[in-house]
Amino acid sequence: MAAVLAATQSAMAVTLPINSYAALPGTTVAAEPQLAGVVLEDQVQAFSFNNGSGIVSGTVQSRVVRSSVDGTLDFYWRVISDRSSAGDIGSFRLGNFVAPEYKANWRSDGLGNVAPDAAYRFGAPYVGYVNYIFGHTQGDPYLTPGSESYFMFLDTSATSYAKTALYDLTDPGQGHITTGYATFAPAVPEPSTYAMLLLGLAGVGMAAARRRG
Repeated sequence: MAAVLAATQSAMAVTLPINSYAALPGTTVAAEPQLAGVVLEDQVQAFSFNNGSGIVSGTVQSRVVRSSVDGTLDFYWRVISDRSSAGDIGSFRLGNFVAPEYKANWRSDGLGNVAPDAAYRFGAPYVGYVNYIFGHTQGDPYLTPGSESYFMFLDTSATSYAKTALYDLTDPGQGHITTGYATFAPAVPEPSTYAMLLLGLAGVGMAAARRRG
């Protein structure tokens, strides 16, 4: 898809600590307009789960954006709750999203009317698991029926991607959860790529040894 999106600035993304909540203040493209990017993928997937009193349902929009400045990738998600949905959504959870760094935030200048107020990054053995939380701070809203989240994102240094991660959604108490749905994540290099990298590093080492000699 050759559409253009004004991507969120990496300078204002929040680096997520391990095994801890991090507040997400939100950001706009006006703060860093040079970080506009091209939308490479934009997909919509329906979800549903039974919360014990009815069916909670809606759609998730998954998006991959390539930065027009350095060519790296940002990964976006937006949750739209059906008006007929039977309850609130408390969290949007990512799994198997393996990246060198985890910088999160949400776009306050885009579509939506409810923001995640925090994100939680898990450590080992749950590497690659990140939860976006609605209503984490007292007084902040859950994602109620008929509401839409702003675009949540992870800013990465990746330059390639694949549909290798998963997401699910939960009610506010995380007692009821959807099944897992596929989504985009940084691509993991093939074994041959690792082998070429190791050979390159070995060559550099040998050259350095010769210079020292």
